[in-house]
Amino acid sequence: MAKRPLKVLLVDDEEIVRNGLKNIIDWNALGCQICGEASNGEEALEKISSLSPSIVMLDITMPVMTGIELLSEIHHNPAKYPSRPCFLILSGYSDFDYAQKALNYGAKGYIVKPVDEDLLEQKIKSLAEEINKANEMDTLRNNAHMEETAQRFAQMFLFGAVDDAFSKDEDTGDKYKVAMISPELCGCAGQLQALKTAIKEYFSFTNHLTFPMDPVYIILFKNETDEAIRRHLERFCIKMQRNKGGAVAALSESGTGLQGALDCYNQAKGLYGQLFFFMDKPFITHADIDGDPNSIYRLTKAANTDQQEFFDCIPELVQFIEIYDLQKIERTMDEQELWLRRSSLTIDQIKKMCMAFIVETQNAVHNKHPEKELETVPALDLVNLIYTQNYFDEMLGIVKDFMLGLAESFTSNTANSTILKVIQYVKTNFNTDLKLEMLGNLFNCNSAYLGKKFREYTGVQFNTYLDIIRIEEAKKLLTSSKMKIYEISKLVGYSNTDYFYLKFKKHTNMTPKEFKTQEDSKGDLQS
Repeated sequence: MAKRPLKVLLVDDEEIVRNGLKNIIDWNALGCQICGEASNGEEALEKISSLSPSIVMLDITMPVMTGIELLSEIHHNPAKYPSRPCFLILSGYSDFDYAQKALNYGAKGYIVKPVDEDLLEQKIKSLAEEINKANEMDTLRNNAHMEETAQRFAQMFLFGAVDDAFSKDEDTGDKYKVAMISPELCGCAGQLQALKTAIKEYFSFTNHLTFPMDPVYIILFKNETDEAIRRHLERFCIKMQRNKGGAVAALSESGTGLQGALDCYNQAKGLYGQLFFFMDKPFITHADIDGDPNSIYRLTKAANTDQQEFFDCIPELVQFIEIYDLQKIERTMDEQELWLRRSSLTIDQIKKMCMAFIVETQNAVHNKHPEKELETVPALDLVNLIYTQNYFDEMLGIVKDFMLGLAESFTSNTANSTILKVIQYVKTNFNTDLKLEMLGNLFNCNSAYLGKKFREYTGVQFNTYLDIIRIEEAKKLLTSSKMKIYEISKLVGYSNTDYFYLKFKKHTNMTPKEFKTQEDSKGDLQS
């Protein structure tokens, strides 16, 4: 990686001198860059604090504050100026005594005015080499210290006790936060160096330690704001998702002191096990888990789940498959999804349950209808596919698609397959303007032929069947809601309320109002 140029601040009360210094040598060729100028010592102090230059070209005699006064100020206030630059003094022949004082304050040399081009270049080159060498040594020492500190934190996290890695006098009460990264979900399984490089790129402006703790990678933030951590972590996770979606990291709450850091690690570890259930976030926090009513994390202390309950719906599910009731298949699978989310099963157990569910459902259909040759993906072929899914929603999607495909295959091998599909379409869309002509176009068959087959299968005319479905739905709404009759009429597909009254009385021998009164009376008697 190329070194960053060393920043140089020019301090002289004469503008012509500053302009000359900027152009007398090729600063870039020497690995330097002019970062600013100042015309007196007071202004220079402000620039030193704000710009943090590595080298200051400093004139001795200046108004407001001389170069010697500036050096004295920095020399006697090291805490105020922690990143002390290297000073190269500019002096006239008559300022030699002042230059000597400057050297006593730690200046790295002096150049007599007018400045000699070759001498200046030589001095800057030598000074740049000295600074770079010192920086490299500092970097090595800092990296070694960080590596040692990271190992001690890893030891503390591994053994679960602060005193296994740190002494009491080392606890300075710093604020910590832990992010636990999944190399596998980041696409870096077996490539930790690539993950480490990405972390270095995205978190270079935060104070943190990183280290692997198989099978995860830890980022330990120190004294950083929550907002900064979340901003950098979100950018990193979105990048590592590789447009596939799904959470790839878990972020703890904040903790104070070394025990707080250990608590953060344990919380992140608990959250990490829930990444499987989050497809819509780049990373998760305790707030995501605590706010999810279906979260497994909230129910980990629940009693053991009776796994047989999960399979009890299969006989009913087979019935829905037989009659191509896609709506009830979907509803059943939604209930199964909720059951899994609320169970106390591990991720591996959930995957095994889904594998077994597919196999048992397919076997139940085959056992009940051995004569049928169903064109579906063999259930066993889906076992490995389910096991390799990283997220719950992806895994459940495979199970749901298989059930819908099983229903499609079952009805496509039935003489009345088109009628079954039409019936299910009517049950789902009864509140729209349904006509045989429209259904014929939708299912690619002649409307007259469709009407004939529909009557043969159901025993009633199409329009009669549609009225039955609508009136049954209206009866449910009349007993379960406080909606007005004209509102129910429109909701079940009758735009004309009078026509709704007529149809309702024909099928129930009562008006909607009479039916509602009767049902309300029944409810009063039961209570």
